[in-house]
Amino acid sequence: MTRKYGVLGATACVVAVLGLTGCGNDSDSDSKSDKASQEPKNELANLSAQQISDKAKEALLGATSLRMKMDQDTGTESLKINLALDKKGNCNGTIGDGQGASSELIKADTKVWMKPNATFWTQPDVGGKEGEAAAELFKGRYIHGTTDDEMLKANADMCNLAAMQASIKADSETKDKLTKDEPTKLATQLVVPLTSPSDDGGKQTMYVAATGTPYPLKINVVGGKEPGTVELSDYEKPVDTTPPPASEGIDIAKFEEQFGN
Repeated sequence: MTRKYGVLGATACVVAVLGLTGCGNDSDSDSKSDKASQEPKNELANLSAQQISDKAKEALLGATSLRMKMDQDTGTESLKINLALDKKGNCNGTIGDGQGASSELIKADTKVWMKPNATFWTQPDVGGKEGEAAAELFKGRYIHGTTDDEMLKANADMCNLAAMQASIKADSETKDKLTKDEPTKLATQLVVPLTSPSDDGGKQTMYVAATGTPYPLKINVVGGKEPGTVELSDYEKPVDTTPPPASEGIDIAKFEEQFGN
């Protein structure tokens, strides 16, 4: 009885935008003289759309840690992620789907703690009626083991920032019609939106920080076959890998003894 969320389902969405190459539209007109003096300066104003995209890709590839929030629904499957992760493979957060199934996840080196909710256990492709017993037995508790266990590894693979970066770096897909839009704000952060059509008929926009390091902060895909949103934040912040109290954990061996095939 195992459950495998799509491993790094966000990678495809991130790569699709950060792999952009081609001609940028330099029609941006953000340097208006009547802007209030207290407004942050757009440090990317003199760069083309492609130059900004390249800088955003470079910044993401150089990150050692970040938080990734993703909400994607293809119509046949959905994925919801909120994970702080680093290049060492550590992480802390939640993974789940659009039907209410989710798991809290902590990974420190090869050690993994996973706390699924009741909906996770009772899904037909996880446990069905047997899952009801698992939900009761493991209610409020973390299953603890290592990445040597198939079930834990399948979920812990979501923590691999280095793998996501490798996918982005290896992507050589060529796209055109990349447009730099008017600067806007995400909360208090000034950003430059870069927009492009997606291969499947949708529209994708990446919002790049216009001050400081030009990190990509949000990727939004509308229409097409894989619409969704990815938010990237907390760059270079340490990932908390503090394990839960021993009283809240149960060894994976006990799980396998009770419900293993």
